[in-house]
Amino acid sequence: MRFHFDPNLQFQLDAIHAVVRLFEGAPHIRPQDRIFAEVIANKIDISSEQVLTNRTTIMSDNRIADGKPTDALDFSIEMETGTGKTYVYLRTIFELHRAYGLTKFIIVVPSVAVREGVLKTIEVTREHFRALFHAMPFEAFPYDGKHLNRVKHFAISNALQIMVMNMQAFNAEDRIINQERDTLYGERLIDLIQRTAPVLILDEPQEGMDTPNMVERRAALHPLCTLRYSATHRVLTNLLYRLTPYDAYRQGLVKKIEVYPISEEGTQSDVRIAFTKAVFSAKAPKAKLMLAVRTASSELRDRVVTVKFGDDLATKTKNPVYTGWIVERISKDMGSDTAKIAFTNGTEITEQAQHGRNREAIFREQIRYAIRSHFEKKDALAPRGIKALALFFIDRVANYNNEDGIIRRLFRELYVEEWRRRYHRDPEHVDAVHEGYFAKTGGGDWTDSETSMRKNSEAYDLILRNKERLLSTDEPVEFIFSHSALGVGWDNPNVFTICTLNETESIMKKRQEIGRGLRICVDQNGERVFDLAGTPEGKEVNLLTVVANESYHAFAEGLQRELVEEYGEGVEQVPVRNKRAKPTRIQLNRDQYDSEHFRQLWERIAPKTTYEAFFREEELVARGIAACGAIVVPRPQIIIERRRIRDLGDIAAATYEGDDRVAIDGSTAFVNPVVALVADTALSTVTVQRIVDGLTNTDQLARNPLVYLAEAAQRLKRILAEELVAVIRYQPTNEQYPLADLEKIEQTYQQTVSVRRSIYDHVIYDSETIERPFALALDGEQRVRVFLKLPNWYAIATPIGDYHPDWAFVVEQRELDDGGESRSYLVVETKGSNDLGMLRPDEQLKIKCALAHFTALGFAPKTDRQYIAPIKDFKSLRSRALDANSQPIL
Repeated sequence: MRFHFDPNLQFQLDAIHAVVRLFEGAPHIRPQDRIFAEVIANKIDISSEQVLTNRTTIMSDNRIADGKPTDALDFSIEMETGTGKTYVYLRTIFELHRAYGLTKFIIVVPSVAVREGVLKTIEVTREHFRALFHAMPFEAFPYDGKHLNRVKHFAISNALQIMVMNMQAFNAEDRIINQERDTLYGERLIDLIQRTAPVLILDEPQEGMDTPNMVERRAALHPLCTLRYSATHRVLTNLLYRLTPYDAYRQGLVKKIEVYPISEEGTQSDVRIAFTKAVFSAKAPKAKLMLAVRTASSELRDRVVTVKFGDDLATKTKNPVYTGWIVERISKDMGSDTAKIAFTNGTEITEQAQHGRNREAIFREQIRYAIRSHFEKKDALAPRGIKALALFFIDRVANYNNEDGIIRRLFRELYVEEWRRRYHRDPEHVDAVHEGYFAKTGGGDWTDSETSMRKNSEAYDLILRNKERLLSTDEPVEFIFSHSALGVGWDNPNVFTICTLNETESIMKKRQEIGRGLRICVDQNGERVFDLAGTPEGKEVNLLTVVANESYHAFAEGLQRELVEEYGEGVEQVPVRNKRAKPTRIQLNRDQYDSEHFRQLWERIAPKTTYEAFFREEELVARGIAACGAIVVPRPQIIIERRRIRDLGDIAAATYEGDDRVAIDGSTAFVNPVVALVADTALSTVTVQRIVDGLTNTDQLARNPLVYLAEAAQRLKRILAEELVAVIRYQPTNEQYPLADLEKIEQTYQQTVSVRRSIYDHVIYDSETIERPFALALDGEQRVRVFLKLPNWYAIATPIGDYHPDWAFVVEQRELDDGGESRSYLVVETKGSNDLGMLRPDEQLKIKCALAHFTALGFAPKTDRQYIAPIKDFKSLRSRALDANSQPIL
């Protein structure tokens, strides 16, 4: 097999040209003109000021507003995993050599896995670049401090030189690179490298290359400039080009994703603890535990909680099942270096071990569905010459490598079971189809550390170096098991299934794990196979299946959190193109702002109110007994869902495509229902006791107290809110929202649309399908004299949280007999439906409170002041906004 590369992918060309344009205006310098202190050095005849001017132009052309420009010649290129980042920076090297004569490049990598991936890419692209650059001579090699002549040749050669260097080679003073060598006449290797003024290319710099020590060490190489390439930058400087996950996903540049979230249900009333990591430092030791935490909405979510001596798990989690679990000691055995956490109740848990979780049941279903998914993909793709691979991230190496390891045992058992289920016969050579990326240390332990892996040459070569062989249908290995080394920097285009068996805190982020399988696949000829436009769902080739060991809620929340960390809080609402756009500077439309129409409108909506609310206890108790009496608690089971991610911009809205359920054994801990409900609902003990005494389904409460009480708390809070809203009374106060606060908006990265009739020249909107069309309709309606998209700080207090109405505007209703005009002042809430009953319960209650608020301010139907909610679109407004004579206003 030979990999084939398309030289005309526009997104890659854009990333390459962004860097080449940095030195625009500089001449090509011949090798003989670049001799410096007996070496051939990089040289650019252009000032730093001009380079930074070019940078500003490039950022503007690429619509990058958050690129963090600095005066350092340190530049970032951001490309989503699986889109050819390594190819891009290798081709950039050739382009820089051709354009300006630069010859000395050092690629700095964080690990052996990344280094081997880079060297492999250089190998498979060699003929491609020879054809593309007319057989331009070049030499590429891994740095090795023991081969001084190779490094010396790098310095003195006229030819293009590419040296791949692990950051560990120069991250400390005692490294060979910093030592004087007799063969160099007392010089150090770093002195030789410094004189070449190399271009530094940092591959995955977030993996430890920006520590204070590494910043100093990199500067000691005296680079001409530094180029950073990653999908997940931590330090972002002078961003020249960005291809976000959203861009790549929506444009079909990476595989689409479906998720099989596998989680337990009905088991949260047991004490479940996973000891994920111990942290020892000069301060008191800490431990990271995976615990069942009660959220503000009384739901139970698995969360990593950091604890120290004396911490009470019940207090940290707000979960009463942990009563009596207080941290007594976090320590490490001197002999085995094993960390342990001990509690005052006498329980002790070892690092990476668990207490109370049905680990084997979860593992079993994860492995089963990963194997099942793999068989489906294998059979579907084989006719197209595509070999499918599955990648497992495991919690402990011993769980796979030991003959009696739980993962190895379950894999063998389930492989045979699923093979028989699908093919109705026994499989051959079960052990030939899987391989682990591990080796034994001198002490006999299994590991996947870089040093030890070099000794396991067979797995090392197959998985890291011989990608073509692994992709060949002649190679039996289809399942790859790794602990942590196959992370950033390693991937394979034909990984179609990823299974996360590291059920404790993930060593890698979700995006990094998923990234191992995002590349577009290749066939037996090495040609990439893209999905055709219009391919029926379920028939596409590039679909990555992730078998996750958590609920989809937790999976989506974690993935979304990582994306938000990188791209900002508005990631769910703001399309990618606007995250890359220049900020919009919003200015006041003075004519509208100073107009009588707007001042009259603001006078009517600016007053603040306060509310009084109470509830009818007898009604609440009766409704509470009925609502809680209808709760049905599921028996302990494992739930396997299937969800398809349509859009990374709205991960939580993934399409549900079915589920399976497997019954398991469970246990419960005692929880006092009255105490728990009082704490969660703010109701009095007497009221809660009356509700509990009236329950007729105590068998459901006994089945799983915590699950029952979490649902009961939600129902009671909803009933309480409904009771409060039913009798709420608003009264105007002497306070108003200051008119001057409307002048504070200057610029925004959010979505905007240009308008004429608003008090601003642009309107910020959240919804492309509802708010934007509504704004344009208001702006286009001649009888609308002025309108305002109400700012977020304009809020109406309610018992269930602040409410933020959307629009306020003035309409000239009709001409009067005396030649004057009748005006209407409207406040409108736009939603996806005209039916209040279609909204979420909390939205319904807030809108009812808003109606009471505006009624207190003089707004009422069939007057010149109206509050209308919800409204789906402008057409709906026409039919619902009536004047005093029941004539349409608009």
